[in-house]
Amino acid sequence: MDVTAIFNFLLLAGALHGLIFIIVTFLARKSIEKPVLFLNLFVLFLSLNNFQSWLIDKGLVGPGFFLSQFKLPWYVLIVPMFYAFLVHYLRIEKKKWPFLGLSIAIFAIEVVCRSLVLYLAYRGPLDEGSIALYDSIEDAVTLSYSIFLYFKALRILYKYGDLYEPILAFDNLKWTKRFMNIGGGVILLWFVAVLLNLFSDVIKPPYSYYPLRLASSILIYWVGYQAFFQYVLLKDRLVLRTKIRKSGSDLVQAGMEKSEALRPNEQDDKAFLDVNEYVIENQRFLDPNFSLEKLAGELHLGASTLSRIINQQAEKNFPDYINTLRVEEAKKLLKDDEFSAYTIVAIGLECGFNSKSTFYSAFKKFTGLTPTSYRKEIH
Repeated sequence: MDVTAIFNFLLLAGALHGLIFIIVTFLARKSIEKPVLFLNLFVLFLSLNNFQSWLIDKGLVGPGFFLSQFKLPWYVLIVPMFYAFLVHYLRIEKKKWPFLGLSIAIFAIEVVCRSLVLYLAYRGPLDEGSIALYDSIEDAVTLSYSIFLYFKALRILYKYGDLYEPILAFDNLKWTKRFMNIGGGVILLWFVAVLLNLFSDVIKPPYSYYPLRLASSILIYWVGYQAFFQYVLLKDRLVLRTKIRKSGSDLVQAGMEKSEALRPNEQDDKAFLDVNEYVIENQRFLDPNFSLEKLAGELHLGASTLSRIINQQAEKNFPDYINTLRVEEAKKLLKDDEFSAYTIVAIGLECGFNSKSTFYSAFKKFTGLTPTSYRKEIH
Protein backbone atom coordinates (compact mmCIF):
# COMPACT_ATOMS: atom_id res chain seq x y z
CA MET A 1 0.00 0.00 0.00
CA ASP A 2 1.56 3.31 -1.09
CA VAL A 3 1.43 6.63 0.76
CA THR A 4 -1.45 7.95 -1.37
CA ALA A 5 -3.56 4.89 -0.60
CA ILE A 6 -2.85 5.23 3.13
CA PHE A 7 -3.85 8.88 3.15
CA ASN A 8 -7.01 8.14 1.17
CA PHE A 9 -7.93 5.35 3.57
CA LEU A 10 -7.49 7.62 6.60
CA LEU A 11 -9.44 10.35 4.84
CA LEU A 12 -12.37 8.04 4.18
CA ALA A 13 -12.21 6.50 7.66
CA GLY A 14 -12.30 9.93 9.29
CA ALA A 15 -15.23 11.05 7.14
CA LEU A 16 -17.27 7.91 7.84
CA HIS A 17 -16.47 8.10 11.54
CA GLY A 18 -17.70 11.70 11.57
CA LEU A 19 -21.00 10.72 9.97
CA ILE A 20 -21.45 7.87 12.47
CA PHE A 21 -20.71 10.28 15.32
CA ILE A 22 -23.42 12.65 14.06
CA ILE A 23 -26.03 9.89 13.85
CA VAL A 24 -25.19 8.58 17.33
CA THR A 25 -25.26 12.01 18.99
CA PHE A 26 -28.57 12.91 17.38
CA LEU A 27 -30.10 9.63 18.54
CA ALA A 28 -28.65 10.07 22.04
CA ARG A 29 -30.38 13.40 22.68
CA LYS A 30 -34.10 13.77 23.28
CA SER A 31 -33.86 17.31 21.96
CA ILE A 32 -31.11 18.87 19.86
CA GLU A 33 -29.77 21.92 21.67
CA LYS A 34 -27.95 24.57 19.65
CA PRO A 35 -24.46 23.69 20.94
CA VAL A 36 -25.01 20.05 19.90
CA LEU A 37 -26.40 21.20 16.54
CA PHE A 38 -23.38 23.38 15.76
CA LEU A 39 -20.95 20.73 17.01
CA ASN A 40 -22.55 18.20 14.68
CA LEU A 41 -22.47 20.67 11.80
CA PHE A 42 -18.77 21.24 12.49
CA VAL A 43 -18.11 17.49 12.29
CA LEU A 44 -20.46 17.17 9.28
CA PHE A 45 -18.75 19.84 7.16
CA LEU A 46 -15.31 18.54 8.11
CA SER A 47 -16.42 15.02 7.13
CA LEU A 48 -18.05 16.17 3.88
CA ASN A 49 -14.94 18.13 2.94
CA ASN A 50 -12.74 15.07 3.51
CA PHE A 51 -15.18 12.75 1.76
CA GLN A 52 -15.36 15.06 -1.26
CA SER A 53 -11.55 15.15 -1.39
CA TRP A 54 -11.48 11.35 -1.30
CA LEU A 55 -13.99 11.13 -4.17
CA ILE A 56 -11.93 13.54 -6.26
CA ASP A 57 -8.64 11.76 -5.56
CA LYS A 58 -10.20 8.40 -6.45
CA GLY A 59 -11.73 9.79 -9.65
CA LEU A 60 -15.25 8.96 -8.50
CA VAL A 61 -16.82 12.33 -9.30
CA GLY A 62 -19.43 12.69 -12.04
CA PRO A 63 -18.65 12.53 -15.76
CA GLY A 64 -18.18 15.60 -17.92
CA PHE A 65 -16.04 18.70 -17.57
CA PHE A 66 -18.28 20.60 -15.15
CA LEU A 67 -18.93 17.78 -12.67
CA SER A 68 -15.33 16.60 -12.72
CA GLN A 69 -14.11 20.09 -11.77
CA PHE A 70 -16.93 21.22 -9.49
CA LYS A 71 -16.65 20.93 -5.72
CA LEU A 72 -18.63 22.47 -2.91
CA PRO A 73 -16.58 24.67 -0.52
CA TRP A 74 -17.56 22.80 2.65
CA TYR A 75 -14.35 24.00 4.30
CA VAL A 76 -15.77 27.55 4.41
CA LEU A 77 -18.22 26.41 7.10
CA ILE A 78 -15.93 24.31 9.32
CA VAL A 79 -14.38 27.00 11.56
CA PRO A 80 -17.61 29.09 11.66
CA MET A 81 -19.54 26.08 13.01
CA PHE A 82 -17.03 25.57 15.81
CA TYR A 83 -17.11 29.29 16.56
CA ALA A 84 -20.93 29.13 16.74
CA PHE A 85 -20.66 26.07 19.00
CA LEU A 86 -18.27 27.92 21.31
CA VAL A 87 -20.48 31.02 21.51
CA HIS A 88 -23.59 28.95 22.33
CA TYR A 89 -21.71 26.62 24.69
CA LEU A 90 -20.57 29.65 26.70
CA ARG A 91 -24.09 31.12 26.46
CA ILE A 92 -22.87 34.44 25.06
CA GLU A 93 -24.67 34.36 21.70
CA LYS A 94 -26.48 37.59 22.64
CA LYS A 95 -23.17 39.29 23.38
CA LYS A 96 -21.02 37.90 20.56
CA TRP A 97 -22.21 37.60 16.96
CA PRO A 98 -21.84 33.97 15.71
CA PHE A 99 -21.14 35.09 12.08
CA LEU A 100 -23.55 32.47 10.72
CA GLY A 101 -25.14 34.73 8.09
CA LEU A 102 -21.77 35.95 6.82
CA SER A 103 -20.40 32.40 6.67
CA ILE A 104 -23.36 31.14 4.64
CA ALA A 105 -23.04 34.16 2.33
CA ILE A 106 -19.33 33.42 1.70
CA PHE A 107 -20.21 29.78 1.01
CA ALA A 108 -22.88 30.81 -1.52
CA ILE A 109 -20.59 33.36 -3.19
CA GLU A 110 -17.85 30.77 -3.62
CA VAL A 111 -20.31 28.30 -5.14
CA VAL A 112 -21.45 30.94 -7.65
CA CYS A 113 -17.89 32.07 -8.44
CA ARG A 114 -16.68 28.51 -9.02
CA SER A 115 -19.66 27.79 -11.24
CA LEU A 116 -18.93 30.94 -13.26
CA VAL A 117 -15.22 30.12 -13.64
CA LEU A 118 -16.03 26.58 -14.77
CA TYR A 119 -18.62 27.85 -17.23
CA LEU A 120 -16.16 30.35 -18.74
CA ALA A 121 -13.44 27.70 -18.89
CA TYR A 122 -15.82 25.29 -20.60
CA ARG A 123 -17.00 27.91 -23.11
CA GLY A 124 -13.52 29.09 -23.95
CA PRO A 125 -12.69 32.56 -22.55
CA LEU A 126 -10.69 30.94 -19.73
CA ASP A 127 -8.32 27.99 -19.86
CA GLU A 128 -7.95 25.18 -17.31
CA GLY A 129 -5.05 27.03 -15.71
CA SER A 130 -7.59 29.62 -14.60
CA ILE A 131 -9.37 26.92 -12.59
CA ALA A 132 -6.18 26.16 -10.66
CA LEU A 133 -5.67 29.88 -10.07
CA TYR A 134 -9.24 30.21 -8.82
CA ASP A 135 -8.69 27.23 -6.49
CA SER A 136 -5.71 29.01 -4.93
CA ILE A 137 -7.59 32.30 -4.58
CA GLU A 138 -10.64 30.60 -3.03
CA ASP A 139 -8.36 28.68 -0.68
CA ALA A 140 -6.58 31.87 0.41
CA VAL A 141 -9.85 33.74 0.99
CA THR A 142 -11.33 30.87 3.01
CA LEU A 143 -8.14 30.48 5.02
CA SER A 144 -8.11 34.21 5.82
CA TYR A 145 -11.72 34.09 7.01
CA SER A 146 -11.03 30.98 9.11
CA ILE A 147 -7.97 32.62 10.70
CA PHE A 148 -10.12 35.67 11.50
CA LEU A 149 -12.67 33.50 13.34
CA TYR A 150 -9.92 31.48 15.00
CA PHE A 151 -8.45 34.60 16.58
CA LYS A 152 -11.94 35.80 17.52
CA ALA A 153 -12.39 32.53 19.42
CA LEU A 154 -9.01 32.95 21.10
CA ARG A 155 -9.99 36.45 22.25
CA ILE A 156 -13.21 35.12 23.75
CA LEU A 157 -11.37 32.40 25.66
CA TYR A 158 -8.48 34.50 26.92
CA LYS A 159 -9.80 38.08 27.14
CA TYR A 160 -13.54 37.95 27.76
CA GLY A 161 -13.88 35.52 30.65
CA ASP A 162 -16.19 37.96 32.42
CA LEU A 163 -18.83 37.35 29.71
CA TYR A 164 -19.21 33.69 30.63
CA GLU A 165 -18.19 33.68 34.29
CA PRO A 166 -21.18 31.47 35.31
CA ILE A 167 -19.94 28.73 32.96
CA LEU A 168 -16.47 28.82 34.55
CA ALA A 169 -18.06 27.56 37.77
CA PHE A 170 -18.77 24.29 35.92
CA ASP A 171 -16.04 24.06 33.28
CA ASN A 172 -12.50 25.46 33.40
CA LEU A 173 -12.41 25.23 29.57
CA LYS A 174 -9.00 23.56 29.54
CA TRP A 175 -10.28 21.16 26.89
CA THR A 176 -11.36 24.10 24.71
CA LYS A 177 -7.98 25.78 24.98
CA ARG A 178 -6.29 22.47 24.17
CA PHE A 179 -8.47 22.17 21.09
CA MET A 180 -7.56 25.70 20.03
CA ASN A 181 -3.88 24.73 20.20
CA ILE A 182 -4.54 21.68 18.02
CA GLY A 183 -6.75 23.73 15.71
CA GLY A 184 -3.96 26.29 15.39
CA GLY A 185 -1.66 23.52 14.19
CA VAL A 186 -4.22 22.42 11.60
CA ILE A 187 -4.61 25.99 10.33
CA LEU A 188 -0.81 26.24 10.09
CA LEU A 189 -0.78 23.12 7.89
CA TRP A 190 -3.50 24.71 5.78
CA PHE A 191 -1.43 27.89 5.44
CA VAL A 192 1.59 25.84 4.32
CA ALA A 193 -0.56 24.01 1.75
CA VAL A 194 -1.78 27.33 0.31
CA LEU A 195 1.80 28.61 0.03
CA LEU A 196 2.91 25.41 -1.69
CA ASN A 197 0.02 25.63 -4.15
CA LEU A 198 0.93 29.22 -5.02
CA PHE A 199 4.71 29.11 -5.11
CA SER A 200 5.98 25.53 -5.32
CA ASP A 201 6.61 23.75 -8.60
CA VAL A 202 7.41 20.49 -6.83
CA ILE A 203 4.58 19.92 -4.34
CA LYS A 204 1.12 20.50 -5.75
CA PRO A 205 -2.41 19.30 -4.90
CA PRO A 206 -3.39 16.77 -3.74
CA TYR A 207 0.00 16.09 -2.10
CA SER A 208 0.21 19.56 -0.53
CA TYR A 209 -3.02 18.79 1.34
CA TYR A 210 -2.10 15.36 2.72
CA PRO A 211 -0.76 16.55 6.12
CA LEU A 212 -3.78 18.84 6.49
CA ARG A 213 -6.25 16.08 5.66
CA LEU A 214 -4.59 13.64 8.03
CA ALA A 215 -4.67 16.21 10.85
CA SER A 216 -8.31 17.08 10.16
CA SER A 217 -9.29 13.40 10.20
CA ILE A 218 -7.71 13.02 13.64
CA LEU A 219 -9.44 16.23 14.71
CA ILE A 220 -12.84 14.70 13.92
CA TYR A 221 -12.18 11.91 16.41
CA TRP A 222 -10.89 14.15 19.17
CA VAL A 223 -13.13 17.20 19.11
CA GLY A 224 -16.31 15.28 18.39
CA TYR A 225 -16.18 13.11 21.47
CA GLN A 226 -14.45 15.62 23.73
CA ALA A 227 -16.81 18.51 22.97
CA PHE A 228 -19.93 16.33 23.12
CA PHE A 229 -18.86 14.79 26.43
CA GLN A 230 -18.09 18.21 27.90
CA TYR A 231 -21.44 19.60 26.79
CA VAL A 232 -23.39 16.68 28.28
CA LEU A 233 -21.36 17.06 31.47
CA LEU A 234 -22.08 20.80 31.59
CA LYS A 235 -25.82 20.27 31.08
CA ASP A 236 -25.93 17.63 33.82
CA ARG A 237 -24.00 19.82 36.25
CA LEU A 238 -26.24 22.84 35.64
CA VAL A 239 -29.35 20.83 36.50
CA LEU A 240 -27.72 18.91 39.33
CA ARG A 241 -26.45 22.02 41.06
CA THR A 242 -29.93 23.52 41.11
CA LYS A 243 -31.46 20.34 42.50
CA ILE A 244 -28.73 19.76 45.09
CA ARG A 245 -28.83 23.33 46.34
CA LYS A 246 -32.62 23.21 46.50
CA SER A 247 -32.55 20.01 48.53
CA GLY A 248 -30.45 21.68 51.22
CA SER A 249 -28.57 19.42 53.60
CA ASP A 250 -31.26 16.75 53.82
CA LEU A 251 -29.46 14.29 51.57
CA VAL A 252 -26.23 14.40 53.54
CA GLN A 253 -27.93 14.61 56.91
CA ALA A 254 -29.97 11.51 56.15
CA GLY A 255 -26.82 9.64 55.24
CA MET A 256 -24.93 10.89 58.28
CA GLU A 257 -27.59 9.70 60.69
CA LYS A 258 -26.71 6.17 59.58
CA SER A 259 -22.95 6.73 59.48
CA GLU A 260 -21.09 6.11 62.70
CA ALA A 261 -17.89 7.18 60.96
CA LEU A 262 -18.83 10.82 61.15
CA ARG A 263 -19.95 10.91 64.76
CA PRO A 264 -17.50 12.33 67.27
CA ASN A 265 -16.20 10.18 70.06
CA GLU A 266 -17.85 12.51 72.56
CA GLN A 267 -21.32 13.57 71.47
CA ASP A 268 -21.26 16.59 73.74
CA ASP A 269 -18.20 18.09 72.10
CA LYS A 270 -19.78 21.40 71.17
CA ALA A 271 -16.88 22.68 69.08
CA PHE A 272 -16.94 19.82 66.61
CA LEU A 273 -20.73 19.72 66.48
CA ASP A 274 -20.76 23.43 65.60
CA VAL A 275 -18.14 22.91 62.90
CA ASN A 276 -19.97 19.89 61.51
CA GLU A 277 -23.31 21.68 61.51
CA TYR A 278 -21.86 24.72 59.75
CA VAL A 279 -20.21 22.64 57.01
CA ILE A 280 -23.37 20.61 56.37
CA GLU A 281 -26.01 23.32 56.68
CA ASN A 282 -24.08 25.64 54.38
CA GLN A 283 -23.07 22.80 52.04
CA ARG A 284 -19.49 23.99 52.19
CA PHE A 285 -18.20 20.54 51.30
CA LEU A 286 -19.65 21.03 47.80
CA ASP A 287 -17.01 23.67 47.09
CA PRO A 288 -14.18 21.90 45.20
CA ASN A 289 -11.73 24.57 46.41
CA PHE A 290 -12.75 24.27 50.06
CA SER A 291 -9.77 24.15 52.41
CA LEU A 292 -8.93 24.03 56.09
CA GLU A 293 -7.75 27.63 55.96
CA LYS A 294 -10.95 28.78 54.28
CA LEU A 295 -13.15 27.05 56.88
CA ALA A 296 -11.02 28.40 59.74
CA GLY A 297 -11.45 31.93 58.40
CA GLU A 298 -15.21 31.52 58.09
CA LEU A 299 -15.47 30.23 61.67
CA HIS A 300 -12.92 32.71 63.05
CA LEU A 301 -10.75 29.90 64.37
CA GLY A 302 -7.07 29.20 64.02
CA ALA A 303 -6.26 26.62 61.36
CA SER A 304 -4.24 24.50 63.80
CA THR A 305 -7.05 24.60 66.39
CA LEU A 306 -9.64 23.58 63.81
CA SER A 307 -7.41 20.80 62.50
CA ARG A 308 -6.97 19.42 66.03
CA ILE A 309 -10.74 19.47 66.69
CA ILE A 310 -11.49 17.57 63.47
CA ASN A 311 -8.65 15.08 63.93
CA GLN A 312 -9.66 14.25 67.50
CA GLN A 313 -13.43 14.17 67.16
CA ALA A 314 -13.97 12.86 63.61
CA GLU A 315 -10.83 10.71 63.78
CA LYS A 316 -9.98 11.93 60.29
CA ASN A 317 -7.81 14.61 58.82
CA PHE A 318 -9.56 17.53 57.14
CA PRO A 319 -9.43 16.21 53.53
CA ASP A 320 -10.86 12.83 54.59
CA TYR A 321 -13.54 14.50 56.71
CA ILE A 322 -14.70 16.66 53.78
CA ASN A 323 -14.44 13.81 51.28
CA THR A 324 -16.57 11.62 53.55
CA LEU A 325 -19.34 14.21 53.37
CA ARG A 326 -18.96 14.41 49.60
CA VAL A 327 -19.14 10.63 49.27
CA GLU A 328 -22.28 10.54 51.45
CA GLU A 329 -23.88 13.12 49.17
CA ALA A 330 -22.83 11.17 46.08
CA LYS A 331 -24.26 7.95 47.53
CA LYS A 332 -27.63 9.58 48.10
CA LEU A 333 -27.70 10.91 44.54
CA LEU A 334 -26.61 7.60 43.03
CA LYS A 335 -29.37 5.81 44.97
CA ASP A 336 -32.07 8.29 44.01
CA ASP A 337 -33.97 7.37 40.81
CA GLU A 338 -34.53 11.07 40.15
CA PHE A 339 -30.81 11.38 39.38
CA SER A 340 -30.40 8.15 37.39
CA ALA A 341 -30.25 10.00 34.06
CA TYR A 342 -27.20 12.03 35.05
CA THR A 343 -23.65 10.90 34.44
CA ILE A 344 -21.62 9.62 37.37
CA VAL A 345 -18.85 12.10 36.60
CA ALA A 346 -21.30 15.02 36.78
CA ILE A 347 -22.58 13.79 40.15
CA GLY A 348 -19.05 13.51 41.50
CA LEU A 349 -18.07 16.98 40.34
CA GLU A 350 -21.24 18.52 41.76
CA CYS A 351 -20.57 16.81 45.10
CA GLY A 352 -17.36 18.81 45.42
CA PHE A 353 -14.70 16.64 43.81
CA ASN A 354 -12.51 18.47 41.31
CA SER A 355 -11.90 15.55 38.96
CA LYS A 356 -13.20 12.12 38.01
CA SER A 357 -10.08 10.42 39.37
CA THR A 358 -10.28 12.01 42.84
CA PHE A 359 -14.00 11.17 43.02
CA TYR A 360 -13.49 7.52 42.13
CA SER A 361 -10.49 7.21 44.44
CA ALA A 362 -12.28 8.73 47.46
CA PHE A 363 -15.51 6.82 46.81
CA LYS A 364 -13.71 3.49 46.71
CA LYS A 365 -11.66 4.41 49.79
CA PHE A 366 -14.77 5.02 51.93
CA THR A 367 -17.20 2.46 50.43
CA GLY A 368 -15.00 -0.26 48.97
CA LEU A 369 -16.77 0.15 45.61
CA THR A 370 -16.39 2.38 42.60
CA PRO A 371 -19.31 4.76 41.95
CA THR A 372 -20.24 2.70 38.88
CA SER A 373 -20.34 -0.55 40.86
CA TYR A 374 -22.27 1.14 43.66
CA ARG A 375 -24.95 2.44 41.28
CA LYS A 376 -25.30 -0.99 39.64
CA GLU A 377 -25.51 -2.73 43.02
CA ILE A 378 -28.21 -0.35 44.26
CA HIS A 379 -30.32 -0.59 41.11
